[in-house]
Amino acid sequence: MSETDKKIADCYLGIDLGSSYTKFVVVGNDGTILFKEVIATLSRKRDQFEKNMDEIARRFDIQKTCSTGYGRDSYSGDMQKTELICASAGVSAIVDCHKSVIDIGGEDIKIIESDPNGSVVQFYMNDKCSAGTGAFITEIAEKAELEIGEMDEFARRSNSERMINSFCTVFAKTEILGWKFKGVPIEDIARGIYLSIVDRIAKMPIPGGLDIYLCGGVIRFHPYLRDLLAEKIAEKITIVPDPQFIVALGAAELSRKSNSH
Repeated sequence: MSETDKKIADCYLGIDLGSSYTKFVVVGNDGTILFKEVIATLSRKRDQFEKNMDEIARRFDIQKTCSTGYGRDSYSGDMQKTELICASAGVSAIVDCHKSVIDIGGEDIKIIESDPNGSVVQFYMNDKCSAGTGAFITEIAEKAELEIGEMDEFARRSNSERMINSFCTVFAKTEILGWKFKGVPIEDIARGIYLSIVDRIAKMPIPGGLDIYLCGGVIRFHPYLRDLLAEKIAEKITIVPDPQFIVALGAAELSRKSNSH
């Protein structure tokens, strides 16, 4: 038996090179997810990317690769697509209806109107500012001495309506410092950070009358944002399965579908 025969045949790879994390998804010829992995994008272990690629090459007969994300130009695959297109395609691989997709990423927030086939009808993005994104949460949480992994649990324990008023990271840090001096409970600080993000998203033009789906790395670590946002805009909101991998899944799906044309 040759090395090629040992591999799973007719597979497609999507790589989402995000600002914080790089995600890999391999799908089979029928769209079934066969492999997924996430690594830190700016890790000191630069060889981790190559190790993942070597493992994928060893286990799967990759027909086509599509890269996306902020670092997509750094990888010369067969195709390159924007995160908007891939997020729409990824959610549509799970939900085949006309919908709104909210993708909260490391550096921006995207609101996408997506048709049943996964095409982007229209989209909106926050301005060139990290407010409400993963980077914003990380920096503000650090100033509040909050671990990212504990924020969701702390926020759920609070009923406070106090929120950070500034969208500027520098000023938001100053607000947090003021809260700490005043002895604001850590639960209220965690919820206050979330409420500021929800307020930011709610002010963006979310298409009405459509089912709403949340994806992105932020919602994977902070699922309570869904509850707060749903309450704020009075709409049902669903978190897609494996939200951190949705954009990479969309890239894999686009490479698969391009090969069938």
